[in-house]
Amino acid sequence: MPKPSTRDLIDLVKNIVFPFYGVKRHNALRFDSNRFENDAEHSWSVAFVASSLAPHIDPKLDVGKICQFAIVHDLVEVYAGDTSSFDDADKQATKEQREEDALRKLGQQLTALPWIASTAHEYEVQTSPEARFVKSVDKLLPLVFDYVEEGFFYQENKITIEEWKKHMQKHREKASKHPGVFEYYDELWDLLLANPHFFYQQK
Repeated sequence: MPKPSTRDLIDLVKNIVFPFYGVKRHNALRFDSNRFENDAEHSWSVAFVASSLAPHIDPKLDVGKICQFAIVHDLVEVYAGDTSSFDDADKQATKEQREEDALRKLGQQLTALPWIASTAHEYEVQTSPEARFVKSVDKLLPLVFDYVEEGFFYQENKITIEEWKKHMQKHREKASKHPGVFEYYDELWDLLLANPHFFYQQK
């Protein structure tokens, strides 16, 4: 395999790294002047939490592989954009196709650095326990954020408990990919529901 050129590295930063910082997620960070979290920050958070938890939850997991999956798990969003559980049905319906197209584009664009697209693909197919573990942690973190932030996102976006439970069912299914992580998810789910004042109260 030929060594990537300096131009390949420049293009990687210009076309992938910088745009990844520009993909805004729905999570507003109240602790930081209410700005929105971006995909680069989210990916670091997933890598940090997942690699910290893995040895305690499932020691058989390869922590290095977990970090690799976490770093690339949302990379398709450079081209596909972020899709939230609370987006409208039309956007939700196109998510899978947009991300498939984006993964194909990554592979075509990054031929000098094939690890990126191949690892992103390996994560998407979810055949390894490490990929499933990262998927679960990816779904766990927003609940942790929302609990720490005392439902700031729900109140700002006028999301009631009933709407939250309805929109979060598919999210919950994805979180169950790894049972050890899902125990935390379940506990966070119950903690959020035990605090109805975190949610938007219809007048």
